Amino acid sequence: MRVPTAHRGRATALAFALGVLALGSSCSRDPEIEERPIVVYSPRQCPVAQSEAYSFMYGAGDFEPSIERPPTAGMFLREVGRTMVGLPKETRAVVVDISQRELDWRGLSDIPSTGPINVLVWRGGESCRLTRDVERRTDMALGVVGRHFIVAGGRSLAGAQVPHTYVGDLSTGAIERLEFGLNTRRSNPSITSFRAPGDPESASAALVAGGHDPDSGIGDVPHRAIATAEIYVPKLGAPSDVGDFEQRRIDLSEPRTRHGAVVLSTGETLLVGGRGPAGPLRTMEIVDPVTRRARTAGVALLNIARENPTVLRLSSGEILVAGGLDASKNEVPTLEWFSPDASRATKRSVDLVTGQERAFIALEAGGALAVIRPQSTVSDFKTVWVISADGTLEPALPIDPAELDAVRLFTGAEGAPALWTGRRWMRWSPWFGGFEPMANAPDPKKDSAPGPHLDVIANGDSGLALWLDDRGDAGLNVTGFRFATRTRYGAVPKPLLVNGTDQLAPDRLAGTPGSSIHFDPPRGLVLGTGASAFLTDVTFADFELAVDITAAAPSIVLRPERGAELEVGGVACAFGQAAKQSLDIKRRGRRVTVSVDGAPDRACPVELEPNVRVSLGLRGAQGVGVSAARNLRVTRR
Repeated sequence: MRVPTAHRGRATALAFALGVLALGSSCSRDPEIEERPIVVYSPRQCPVAQSEAYSFMYGAGDFEPSIERPPTAGMFLREVGRTMVGLPKETRAVVVDISQRELDWRGLSDIPSTGPINVLVWRGGESCRLTRDVERRTDMALGVVGRHFIVAGGRSLAGAQVPHTYVGDLSTGAIERLEFGLNTRRSNPSITSFRAPGDPESASAALVAGGHDPDSGIGDVPHRAIATAEIYVPKLGAPSDVGDFEQRRIDLSEPRTRHGAVVLSTGETLLVGGRGPAGPLRTMEIVDPVTRRARTAGVALLNIARENPTVLRLSSGEILVAGGLDASKNEVPTLEWFSPDASRATKRSVDLVTGQERAFIALEAGGALAVIRPQSTVSDFKTVWVISADGTLEPALPIDPAELDAVRLFTGAEGAPALWTGRRWMRWSPWFGGFEPMANAPDPKKDSAPGPHLDVIANGDSGLALWLDDRGDAGLNVTGFRFATRTRYGAVPKPLLVNGTDQLAPDRLAGTPGSSIHFDPPRGLVLGTGASAFLTDVTFADFELAVDITAAAPSIVLRPERGAELEVGGVACAFGQAAKQSLDIKRRGRRVTVSVDGAPDRACPVELEPNVRVSLGLRGAQGVGVSAARNLRVTRR
């Protein structure tokens, strides 16, 4: 297949063909070949020189890479139309790594069911603006939905009465201004994914909810909060699949603005707190993507009314509500936890120190991370806290308050959230218990937009930070910095937990005196009761897991994308508790089997949903004091 070089208006596009080799049975003489084009895009501000650049493609999927024939392909980008073979038919994602002299670009993409495979690559060590400007405004929202991002709402600073809505494609860098956009003018709305379980990600709709009338709130009169939500629906087959908003609105239970919002594991959106006509709200409500209705029945109330809260869905499915302002505009110190369906509180509320700025982010293994900029540069102020999976607050190694001009937190690959301090980029080190300088990050002395100044930020994926950059009369730009490329289909090295904790992250502060989780070379990973460590970034369909037991056997946790955990060694499947030497676990569709010390497999009484991917972790067993294991091997099947 020959693919001509394409130059699109939104980004520089470099096109070449990728032949995906689909192998038949081992006896087949004529392998089936499906040839799909890959189109590589780079932002015009950070362009790839097609005549000089060399690219490696890495394929990943629910298969084990072959040492004899690894799933990689390489070529000079000037070889447009060249067919590359060697990637298995099971390939579900590609990582693109481009080098050009001393520069590099990286990007990744899941493979769609049909059509070209588009990959937007970002230059390493630099922030890059996407090409199209967005109308300058205040009180807007930025949200990522599948491979798209949306800039919506706000009050225009350019004199236009109604700011337009923009949708961008993170696989190409294209940004489109919607023909119609929002039906209701909204400042400070929330934007969340609005997709029912089972719907393809390519069909991801978005819910834009609440907000306030941008022309209200003059003088001492409060803003008029809005009691409706709107649905953006993509149009498959259109350029970048960009669609528009439905005319139909969803009625909310009450007006709310400056609220928090999060997608539950069911696909429903939870709206939390905010400000209503009478002040800060204690209420929460759920908006259902199937019925297109909002409900408060069976939804808990906040203990503390608050506007501008941070709302996180933790890896356990629980909901953490943190921060925000009370009726007197004071920072709310209280943290509150709710069940995955938001029907009840699950932990006792606790207070965390406040400051002039706070940010919270969920940790991949469990719990959350908080960074606090104090009111004054008190040298001994505890600026970094780990909120463990059990709700305990633990001060981590602090960042000097004098170094915190801003606090912008992003989800990070390898269990390591990224932080922009206003001066530099840092990354959380989960086994060190503190932030460390990020290698190959934008240099504030050389980069005109090294990090976000505004608080309008979002994650494109676990290795891509996005933000809106205010360029004055030039308008707003969507700017990004890629610091990692990890895919859920990534290969897992073997063995793990032999020389260290690589590829795993803890659900609490680790390695400190008195910590309930640490690594000990003779015994491997040592876990106190309830302490957990999970493989980072990757999820699994069918798999085999084997681990050597060096103390009491830990539980092996299978954490589905939705639904309850299955703890092998726990109440639902207790077989693993008896392991003295080894534990082997297999998943095939719904069925999970366990072999203890080489004995025959036994099937867990509880089954999984067949098409739900799971993440894997180890957890300290109940009632045994200390659990420990080493030599962990996980194989995709």
